[in-house]
Amino acid sequence: MKRITYILLAGAAMLFGHSSCTGILDTAPYDGVASSTMWKTEALVDQGVAGVYAALKDWGQGNYTGDKVGSTWAFEPWGVAGQCRYGETITNGTVTPGSALFSNTWRRVYEAIHRANDAIANIPESPVSDDKKARLLAEVKFIRAYCYLRLNELFGRDGLGVPLYLEPVNADECNKGQSPESEVWAAIVADLTDCINEANLPDATADGHVSKGAAYALRGKAYLIQGAKYAANGAVTKDDALLTKAIADFDKVDDCGYGLFQGGFKELFTEAQQNCKEMIFSIEHYSLAGYGTLVQKYCGARSAIGISGGTSWGDYRVNEAVNSLFEFNDGSPFSWADADPDLAELDTWTNPNDRAVFFLRDKEDAQGNPLTQHDGTPLPTTVLTKLDALLNSASASAKAKYLPYGNEARIRKAYATRDPRFEASVITPYGTFRGGQSYTSTMEAMDVVYRWPVPGSNLTPEKTQRDDFAPDDANNFTYYHRKFITEGTGLALRDDSPISEPLIRYVDVLLLWAEALIEKGDATSLSQAAGKINEVRGRTSVEMPGVTISNVNDGRAKVRAERRREFVGEGVNFFDEMRWRTWKETKFDRGTKGIWGAPNGSVTYVWAGDYLYVWPVPLTEIQKNSNLTKTPDWRY
Repeated sequence: MKRITYILLAGAAMLFGHSSCTGILDTAPYDGVASSTMWKTEALVDQGVAGVYAALKDWGQGNYTGDKVGSTWAFEPWGVAGQCRYGETITNGTVTPGSALFSNTWRRVYEAIHRANDAIANIPESPVSDDKKARLLAEVKFIRAYCYLRLNELFGRDGLGVPLYLEPVNADECNKGQSPESEVWAAIVADLTDCINEANLPDATADGHVSKGAAYALRGKAYLIQGAKYAANGAVTKDDALLTKAIADFDKVDDCGYGLFQGGFKELFTEAQQNCKEMIFSIEHYSLAGYGTLVQKYCGARSAIGISGGTSWGDYRVNEAVNSLFEFNDGSPFSWADADPDLAELDTWTNPNDRAVFFLRDKEDAQGNPLTQHDGTPLPTTVLTKLDALLNSASASAKAKYLPYGNEARIRKAYATRDPRFEASVITPYGTFRGGQSYTSTMEAMDVVYRWPVPGSNLTPEKTQRDDFAPDDANNFTYYHRKFITEGTGLALRDDSPISEPLIRYVDVLLLWAEALIEKGDATSLSQAAGKINEVRGRTSVEMPGVTISNVNDGRAKVRAERRREFVGEGVNFFDEMRWRTWKETKFDRGTKGIWGAPNGSVTYVWAGDYLYVWPVPLTEIQKNSNLTKTPDWRY
């Protein structure tokens, strides 16, 4: 059970200054308590440390600048399987170093670092027991290391690094230039090594606190990032010693008590399992106003509701590219022809108008009578009009493929025979969803089906008439997220989902472990890497056939494919593609598309150049601090 007392303290600590290098020594960052008195009692020490944790909650900057989208969740629209309803400057080719995306991300992560520095400086003299001091110092050092890892990933690549502050400073003292990337990595490793060596830090926790297992996992990742560096041209620079260290650290995580959750893939992403043994480190959320996350609002569709707050918006969606990620459940690659010979044209046709025919809803029953809704009323005229318009937009040969009865069942087969993680993560055509009918007085739950088209430009989830899944934008047929979405009427507050956000899962460790083994490249390591991947594929409710790895390139392809399908909806993939230098080919070359390959509204993707792989030092920081070096190739 979650510790409500802890989050209440964390919530009290969420108020913080807005300068990029916050003056934590002489401002009142923790709910009006000045730093000079923050560490004078044990209760205030607890509150101060809670404030360090709280700084992780919303540092990620997505389309909704300033909103509490989350930490890594905010990056989901930029991953292979993600997309946003609206255009964003980072993907439409117009982003500049002056973008709030960069300045807000930089500011918020440094806020967490400065909170941690304040805690590290003051906890040793605080009135708590020596054992507790040691544990709390390890916890905040982990958070500082996590934050510097994120900064180095985004802003510090290719040797540039970021400013390294390891002691409290006033706002006017934030005048350092970048420390080299290698020095930042060394500081990260030093903090995590202190965590690992701290006897008072538990091996594992189940309450959202830092553990020794989390420190091993994060240090292993830091070694891996340094040990295998990828270039956009495909070149790889390796350091065998660092890869060996990464492997050794990943090997220690299960010794700490973490492992795979075997209770079902879909169930893993619910409130009930958020502190299970697979969740190594998470950001805790609560169903209290101001203490939850907006994942339901931005990732759910209108059928996904909260009793307070109404329907969801569905602005974070799933790109058509997700379909090709998931194999058939026998482990063979997906193709439309292998799903059903009648769908073979979908493998070759590129015209969205023709492809749309295969995804249209039925309009007749098995006897050839017009279909009715579940209450006996006819399908709305607007549905039939839109359906006929889509048919008439297709070529004659494509239009002939439409089945007035059986069109839904034919396309449904293509999804029902896939890797189970697909439909556990994504709401697919003609799949079901347990919706909440928020526009009725009874607030009843009801199973709905994702059919196309639906009336109007959006659809009200109306129990008395419709059993159609209600998208927010019915002009575009796009996949919607299912992972982390509360179904039915079980969510009290739409804007405050209680499902915690996992930052490190055991599956992540296994697949990073496999990646390090693959980069080692010898036959034994490749075989061990396949074993790690197969642990992921073979767990309960996934149960996909195992893989073998023949060489390094084959291993890279397989572990990357596994990570892309495993982490749909978690914001992980963006960082992977940036690290592998594959973001252009996997994201931009695919564009933003709906289910059958039609463009997603007016959103466009434009690759501005390979300089996107290293985010720029924000213009606002350059203007304030002349010691900072401008990021190469960016136009300031």
